[in-house]
Amino acid sequence: MQSGTRMNQIEWINGKKVEYIDDTHTYIVDGVVVPSVTQIVSTVLPSPYKNIEPDVLKQAADRGIALHEEIEQFEKDGVMGSSIEFNHYLYLKKQYVFDAVDNEKLIVLEYNGKVICAGRLDMIIQIGGKKDLGIGDIKRTYQLHMDHLKLQLNLYRLGYMQSYGKHIDYLKCLHLRKWTYGFVDVPIDEDYARTSIKRYLEVNETIDQ
Repeated sequence: MQSGTRMNQIEWINGKKVEYIDDTHTYIVDGVVVPSVTQIVSTVLPSPYKNIEPDVLKQAADRGIALHEEIEQFEKDGVMGSSIEFNHYLYLKKQYVFDAVDNEKLIVLEYNGKVICAGRLDMIIQIGGKKDLGIGDIKRTYQLHMDHLKLQLNLYRLGYMQSYGKHIDYLKCLHLRKWTYGFVDVPIDEDYARTSIKRYLEVNETIDQ
């Protein structure tokens, strides 16, 4: 995969056809467009970027996509990246002894038997050769917004466990910037995730009325 390449995905998850259209960041489950995990988070929590110019956000998003692609190419095909942030990733990988066992994994999240949203998590990881599974999320943002990060990763966790029947034991954020980097613990909180889903549904019900 060349840098800048966009890829669509189609997977069958629990008997459901799940499609991801990269150009529009659209998720389709059994022919129906559903919200993304990110949209759920942005509905429940106030946006930390509302006062930032769109052009600045676009540039930051493009850099983030390029970094994600560098890491994905390395993990899937062994292709070395060239950015400073990619080298920080290699350092963290060596320091914390983690392996990416899956990348860009599609998930579907259901609540009371109804599909609520879909998403695509960055990586499933294992640390120190142990069999326990975790979610690794790559962030290139200047600042980590922990409320948003906590909700996003806990929704991914619920969705992954529902989709694949495998337990997720921990959540990690790989914060990668030119001048700083970190392997950040994100707390597991299923109650917070489920309460946020209820809140999202209540907001949507109000809008639909």
